[in-house]
Amino acid sequence: MPDAVDWPDQAVQPPVSSRRAFKRAQHSAWQIVKWLLLIALLSGGGVIGGMLYFERNYAGRILPNVTVHGVPVGSLTREEARTKIEAHFAPFLAQPVMLTYSGRTWTPTLAELGAELAIDEAVDKAVAVGRGHDLFTNLQQIGAVWQRGLELPLHLSIDQDALQRYLLERVAEVERPAVDARLVLHGTTVRVEPSAVGRQVLVNDTLHEIVAALQDLNPDTIALRTRTLEPALRDDAAIVAQDRIAALLAGPITLLIDGRPFVWSLDELARIVRVERIPDPAGDRLVVGIDHELVRAKIREIGDATEVKGTYPRLNWNDGRLEIFQEGKPGRRIDEEQVFAAVLDALTKPAEQRTVTVAFREIAPPITAANLDQLGITTLIGVGRSDFTGSAAYRVTNIQAGMRLLHGVLIAPGEEFSFNQTVGRIDSSNGFVEGYAIIQNRTQLEWGGGICQDSTTMFRAAFWAGLPITERWGHSFYISWYDRYAFGPYGDGPGMDATIFTGGPDLKFLNDTGGWILIQTLVDTHRHLAEVRLYGPDTGRKVLLEGPIITNRTPPPEEPVYVASPNRPVGQPRQSDTARGGMDILFTRIVLGPDGKEIERRQFVTRFKPWPNIFEYNPADLGPDGKPLPTPTPPPEELPPPEQPPVEPAPSVTE
Repeated sequence: MPDAVDWPDQAVQPPVSSRRAFKRAQHSAWQIVKWLLLIALLSGGGVIGGMLYFERNYAGRILPNVTVHGVPVGSLTREEARTKIEAHFAPFLAQPVMLTYSGRTWTPTLAELGAELAIDEAVDKAVAVGRGHDLFTNLQQIGAVWQRGLELPLHLSIDQDALQRYLLERVAEVERPAVDARLVLHGTTVRVEPSAVGRQVLVNDTLHEIVAALQDLNPDTIALRTRTLEPALRDDAAIVAQDRIAALLAGPITLLIDGRPFVWSLDELARIVRVERIPDPAGDRLVVGIDHELVRAKIREIGDATEVKGTYPRLNWNDGRLEIFQEGKPGRRIDEEQVFAAVLDALTKPAEQRTVTVAFREIAPPITAANLDQLGITTLIGVGRSDFTGSAAYRVTNIQAGMRLLHGVLIAPGEEFSFNQTVGRIDSSNGFVEGYAIIQNRTQLEWGGGICQDSTTMFRAAFWAGLPITERWGHSFYISWYDRYAFGPYGDGPGMDATIFTGGPDLKFLNDTGGWILIQTLVDTHRHLAEVRLYGPDTGRKVLLEGPIITNRTPPPEEPVYVASPNRPVGQPRQSDTARGGMDILFTRIVLGPDGKEIERRQFVTRFKPWPNIFEYNPADLGPDGKPLPTPTPPPEELPPPEQPPVEPAPSVTE
């Protein structure tokens, strides 16, 4: 269209001829526009008509000329297309591959192989052709498919892990390892178990063949790929080793120690035989030898069993000047190097020449006056005290006997102190007498009644020294006189005690100071004081206490216990125990190092059981219900007598 002419807004007007020419030009331009609009309208109508035709004839169907992996699916519905594709590949879907090996077959499904044929995905793509885009893109696709057709792929997805798992399950059914020759020692007999050839499945090779076969979407047969496995150790090498072992086990070895025979049986000798396998491309070899460390360990074991140990001396502190008041004794031990060489030599000899006479060597006492200053005992590191006011003579005697056995004892660095081992036999040979203690829930006469006064005092000394307590047992029943001095600088109270029993509960602690510890004891019969002092290196430790916390207070049982005692005269009962309440006591020890940092925080718990009144009666004085018969009897005899203290409980043998 020609450009419009803008006339100036003036009074002057163009000529009439010019105005007519302008109107004719405008009319021509409008005619052109009308034709263009008509052409566009007709074209749009054709497109719309075509689309309406397509939607009416192929609604829910795939366009003509569409195939999926060679299967024509044009003009089919989604379900028809899926059914046709499944029918076409039915043999593959039913049995994709057959695996074979040595007459055996396996027919896995696609799912077992971890494979899946994406039929639904392919059908979805076929249905989507010519749909789902803008108008012109859809028309373009429809025209292209109409003219040239469209081949869509059918994808097969394979889960390699699942396929490998299935294959490995088959491998386990057919694969066998090569078996090396084996030496078997049974008693005095050495035998060779022969070797055997093995079979290995080549998993990767077989897997690749299966994957390649599946990609064709046609049933196929695959043979498992395998290879032969030769044994690394053959029979001839094992037979050579067998002969060597038989020579070593020609007979037992006898060590004569002080005329006493120690026999190494063939079974024991077999345990020191070592067979080393040497790899070799031409075939592995077996080298037979002797385990020298086991031989030395066995000799050490015999040395420990036959050693006459020397003893430490007993020392007095004497204001820091260590003095020996009881000398240590030398010991003796077999010459282990001589025995070692003799045993190795005997192993090369025939059975009748395998007896060795063993010599001893003397071992000097580990501590003498010459090395006292090397023990590192310089400082008082812990004090324990207890009170035995009112104790009967037997208790005082036993307290003194126990403290005498503890006085002057040395504890080596790293050694665990055992109260029971240190005191030894609690009988008359060590100065103990019989006294009352609670045994199996009864107050009875027992050797060393009162010895727990010593173990309690020792426990307190180790406690305040900050030494690790490795075993400690509280009494089962409350004993009031142990309250005094119990918590050292923190005052008196219950629960800070330690019971022991020969062959049973023990008191143990560890010397972790890095130096030696010296035990010094005191029994002051005037002040009724038992005391243990521990001297050693200055550890710089500080011991703090939290508690005690007392809970679960329980009154004593109201009902007394009546015990049948044939030794009691008829009509003369005796009260052996007085009722006491129960409680739980908890206290915490905090040990600080020289730098002030906490090195231990440990809770100690003591549980006292409630304790009834216990009376002993002759069985004739007790009725069928176990209670005293309602007959007049003299007043009960009291035990202990008024001048004796309460009986100290000791742990029950069954506890």
